[in-house]
Amino acid sequence: MSEAKEGNFLLKINKINGGSHAANNFLKPEDIIVAVDNQIYTFGEKQLTSDLKELKKNNQKSMLTVLRDDIFFNLLIENSLGCKFITTTAEETNKIKSDYLSQEVYDLGELKEFIGMRDVYRNYEVIENSNSLSAGIFPPLWLAYSQKWWVLFLFTAIMSVSISVNIYIFFLGWLLSSIYCYKAQLNLLFSFSMLEGKVFCIKILSKSVDEAQKTIRKLDPKSKFKFSKLPKPNIEEVEKDKKGDNVNKKENNKENIVDEKQTVIV
Repeated sequence: MSEAKEGNFLLKINKINGGSHAANNFLKPEDIIVAVDNQIYTFGEKQLTSDLKELKKNNQKSMLTVLRDDIFFNLLIENSLGCKFITTTAEETNKIKSDYLSQEVYDLGELKEFIGMRDVYRNYEVIENSNSLSAGIFPPLWLAYSQKWWVLFLFTAIMSVSISVNIYIFFLGWLLSSIYCYKAQLNLLFSFSMLEGKVFCIKILSKSVDEAQKTIRKLDPKSKFKFSKLPKPNIEEVEKDKKGDNVNKKENNKENIVDEKQTVIV
């Protein structure tokens, strides 16, 4: 990592440029850049931009640790983020450093990239961003593993019709389907999810799909997964927490109302 002079602050995203690397990785304003490759990053905006541009030049990738709503998660990055930043206060920085050092960390090689898609009802699907050999060897097994049951049913029906017509048509169809599924498997999974009304919403690095779902549940307590080891979200508790936060905000706003005759020192 950089040999630049270390500061005592972290970078908080203030504005994200459209079409930037940060936008493509679904970062948000108020997200805090905590670490790069497990090293707490306090070298400033210019040095971060320079370091990340080097990744693009050298065709390399790094792991970026981000803090959002007190939740740490990791991203795979390969270029400058394209953001404008502000800095955290000394108090914020010290707290975040302390919290981060208490987290269990993993090397980039131990993690896989997952892409999350969701619909308006917060039904999520988490897809591993890598090719599976099973898609080319035995497409029905890949479809079952990917939990695309309606596509599996359609594929089975088509193959059943083809084998009843001609065995050679069946083998030709199987071969072409296997090649196509292997070559375009990620695009197929994304397309199937979009047909179900889902859109891209998050990218994260995690050890497994179960761990990725846990992270998403922390970021979105109302998130729901069709096949998961996680319990169903307790929506009532989430709503109560939100109502409590809104009440506290209203009370704080009342406290912040100042008589015009009073003098305010900021």
